Amino acid sequence: MEQEKMSTGASTSSSISTSITSLDSGKYDDLEKQQSEPKPYQGNNNGTMGNAKYDKISMFNRFLGQFDPYLFIFVMGTGISSDILYSFPYPAYWLRVCSYIMFSIASLLFISLQFMFILHIIYFTRKYSTRQYFDKYFRNLSKNIFWGTYPMGLVTIINFLNNLSNHFHIKGHSTTARHMIRLVYVLWWYDIIVSVFIAWGVTFIIWQNYYFHDGLGRWKYEFEKMAAEHLKSVLLLAIIPMIVGTACSSLFIMSELFTITFNRNIQLLTMVIIALIWFHAIIFVFILLFLYFWSLYVFKIPSMSQVFTMFLVLGPMGQGSFGILLITNNVKLYVDQYYHPTKDNIEYNVLLITVPWCFKIIGMILAMGLLAMGYFFTIISCVAIISYANERDPTNEKKHPIYHFHQGFWGATFPMGTMCLGSGELFIQYNHFVPMGAFRVISAIYGVVCILWTLYCLINTIILYSKRTYHAYKTKDDLLPVEDEMKLEPAVSHVAPETDFSFMREYDEQYDGPPPQLDSRLQSVVTLPATINTAKYPFDMTSLNAHQTCPM
Repeated sequence: MEQEKMSTGASTSSSISTSITSLDSGKYDDLEKQQSEPKPYQGNNNGTMGNAKYDKISMFNRFLGQFDPYLFIFVMGTGISSDILYSFPYPAYWLRVCSYIMFSIASLLFISLQFMFILHIIYFTRKYSTRQYFDKYFRNLSKNIFWGTYPMGLVTIINFLNNLSNHFHIKGHSTTARHMIRLVYVLWWYDIIVSVFIAWGVTFIIWQNYYFHDGLGRWKYEFEKMAAEHLKSVLLLAIIPMIVGTACSSLFIMSELFTITFNRNIQLLTMVIIALIWFHAIIFVFILLFLYFWSLYVFKIPSMSQVFTMFLVLGPMGQGSFGILLITNNVKLYVDQYYHPTKDNIEYNVLLITVPWCFKIIGMILAMGLLAMGYFFTIISCVAIISYANERDPTNEKKHPIYHFHQGFWGATFPMGTMCLGSGELFIQYNHFVPMGAFRVISAIYGVVCILWTLYCLINTIILYSKRTYHAYKTKDDLLPVEDEMKLEPAVSHVAPETDFSFMREYDEQYDGPPPQLDSRLQSVVTLPATINTAKYPFDMTSLNAHQTCPM
């Protein structure tokens, strides 16, 4: 009877403690055995308990359940590719045409995902609760940092809108151009507020307390799991949006169109805010890089499934250099625009020349330092991927998993694009003083890699989701069999994989019985959502509480 208790889905720590207390001498062996035994299905999508063989799940729910903050990385990749095509180091008319197509794809993706996000949060909070949504998507370390992809994807669209507004201004459509630059400025404020909110909010949540949706696993303490599994480059995703946002506004803040549309005070205020956010973000980034370097020295390069996350380091390096070059150049443009030399004040005239150029020199030095680190990590990331070339899938000796597309491939698109922008801006600003054609070539190489890699990811993603949609459509009467680990909420008591019960045995030997209050390490024993076989039924996300692994 006691073992039946353990399998009926006791979700509270008190019931778990009661079950543990009355187990026989092999109680811990029974708990460990649960790790490899599938649990009997006990519920359906209506929230009732039963032994039904099938659960009816609508196509709409399957589609809605696919939402994940990580999906906005599709917008990042296609959006920055459109920006690069529009202002390619070696411009051509056909590249401009391609940029419009890519921008259309990015815009459609963003609008669709935005709509999907709104429906998803409404559906989830109504069916479950706001608290559960907060725990799943903001406290969960495998999801909360990916909210940073949302403002970064939006920034790429804002940048292209800025390009279009300048195009209309040059063509003489002044009214349309002014409306567009106002829209760009409003969207930028929205984006920078969201970026700061994500950076500060997600960081505070991570700092506040430990939260592991999958339990401690094989780790004994929370800090061990945090250090080994979560001090990775993906933490940068929460901070990079601030750097990207500052570079975005620096593109248009001192443009001719913005100058005639807004006044000088708005320009100065925005420039000061931009500088403060950029320095705050870049310092934060280097603190996280220090932790990431420590993780690489201690735990070595990421596993094969996560090795593409190493490219994320290129993001703050490329975008940071792009941003500081624009920020310091805007200082010179501002001085040239509003401060003019006089005939009788030589000292004032000297300051008008030296002060702006001091900023530009500092910006060039910082940009070259950031780009140097970006070039270094580009090589290291490529070598890390190559190092897995001979690794084979244990289930298939002829299969090379590193060559097979997965959504983690998208992680290399945006960082490559930022290196293109940073290298290209260095060439644009200083080539007419010192020959710097090499940076133009480097920018073109990064740009081509970014665009081709984005196209590769986009095509494979379309194929992947087409297969999933077709499979879901072919499911008979839209019924999903319960077999093959198709377990939905409410879930039964589930023991996390590789849970170590040795500490309970040690306690029993000393005190003759389990502890009156559950040890924090027993958190891995409480009810956890079951794992869905996403390979066979990838659209079944109706419960929205099913455990998902980090897509990267």
